[in-house]
Amino acid sequence: MPELLVTCLSCGLEVPEGKFCKLCGEPLPQREIENPIEQDLDFSEEIQEIEPASLPHFDVTIENMYSDAAAILLAHAELVVIDKELDRVIEKTKATRQALQLKQADKTVLTARAEALRAEFEQMKTRRRELISVKEKLALEQLLEALDKHEGRLAKLEEIAGTVDKEVYGEQKVEILQTIKDLRSNLKEAIKTGKKWAKGIKKTLKIYDKDMSRINAKFKIGDISRSKYETSKAKLERDIKVLTGGQKRLDELLKRAGKR
Repeated sequence: MPELLVTCLSCGLEVPEGKFCKLCGEPLPQREIENPIEQDLDFSEEIQEIEPASLPHFDVTIENMYSDAAAILLAHAELVVIDKELDRVIEKTKATRQALQLKQADKTVLTARAEALRAEFEQMKTRRRELISVKEKLALEQLLEALDKHEGRLAKLEEIAGTVDKEVYGEQKVEILQTIKDLRSNLKEAIKTGKKWAKGIKKTLKIYDKDMSRINAKFKIGDISRSKYETSKAKLERDIKVLTGGQKRLDELLKRAGKR
C-alpha cells in the first residue's frame, strides 16, 4: 500500500504523513480523512490551509484569487495605509486640543470633534490589530523562503565537504538537491497562479477607476449630494490605495521568483 502524502506548509513539498516533515522538520498538518479528489487541487490552494474566520475581512473581490490569499496579500498593504491615517488623526486631535485652549473657542463644536476623532482612532486601532495578527504567507513567499533555506544548507555542506565521510556527504547532497529541484518545480506552479492574480488585480483596479468616473459624473449632474459624493470618493480612493499596495507586493514576489 503506497504511503499517504501530505503537503508541508513550511517547505511546500509532499512528504509522508506524520507529525513532522522529514525534509525540513516542521510540524505537518493533521487530517482525519484522505479525499483522493483533493489531490487534484491547484497548488496555490494546497500550500496554505487557513480558516477564513482567522483573517480580516476585505470588501474587494479579485478575479482568480481566492479570498484567503487576497486577505493575506492585502493585510500588509492596508497596514501601510492605516498607519498614515492614524498619523493624520493624531495630528487633527492635537490641533483640536490646542484650539480648545483658546478663549474664543467654540467648546461645544470642538469637544464634539475631539470625541469623533477619538472614536475614529479607536476604530483604526482595532482594525490595525486585526491586520497585524495576519502571520500567514502566500505560497510564493513560502517557497522562496524554503529555497533560501535549502540553498543555504547546500552551501554549508560544500564548506564542510572535506571534513565528513564521502558517502554521508553524497547522501546529503543528493537529498538537498532533490529538495531544491522539487521546490523549484512547485515555484513554477506558484508563479503561474501569481500571474493570474496579478491580472485579476489589474482588472479590479480598472473597475474601480470606472466607478470613480461614474461617481464624479453623478455628482456633477446633481444625481448625488456632496456628502454622498465625498464619502463614496474617499472609500474608493482608500480601496485603490490598498489594492495598489497589494499589487506592488505581488509584483515584488513574482520578480524575485522569476530570478530563481
